[in-house]
Amino acid sequence: MRFRREPRGEGRRSERTLRALCRQALRGLDLDLPLDAAQLCERYGKRRGRDIKLIAYPLPTAMPNGVWLAAEDADYFFYQANTSKMHQDQIVIHEFGHLIAGHQMLGDQSAATLLAGGDPGPDSDDTDSALRRTCYSDDREWEAEMLASMILTWAEDAGDRVGATESDDDLRGMQRLLGGHRGWL
Repeated sequence: MRFRREPRGEGRRSERTLRALCRQALRGLDLDLPLDAAQLCERYGKRRGRDIKLIAYPLPTAMPNGVWLAAEDADYFFYQANTSKMHQDQIVIHEFGHLIAGHQMLGDQSAATLLAGGDPGPDSDDTDSALRRTCYSDDREWEAEMLASMILTWAEDAGDRVGATESDDDLRGMQRLLGGHRGWL
């Protein structure tokens, strides 16, 4: 689902609108704490009937640290293989932010070329869009980063309150009753 843009000069949606979008996307996913980016993508993909596949890939240095490709069979999040697990999770959640915000920027052919480190040509708008993603001046990047920050902040706050989610269903239910997963969600 895509939320309408707020009537602001830059074309960015407000933080309030992004929080509502984030709550709607995460509600009912029954995520474990500490947050696992792979579980987030797996459960969200299952709920909407379209897999999100995570692929660690040694992205070229001139590229962003993550790329989301929407293929016919699934959504693919390519993320930098040559970095820490924590940074990889941040990259995946940032790409998840693009997905829930409805930001599809790369076509299939140019994305494959970019991942191979090739040059799709000087007139490629897709290449320019991908390379601009290394800074937050673009409205879509700002929105994705805000959504990722909201998700990570919620998970950290919830984890501080209850620690790790229990694997036993009864204890898990008790954690929920005691407010373990509340916060702004």
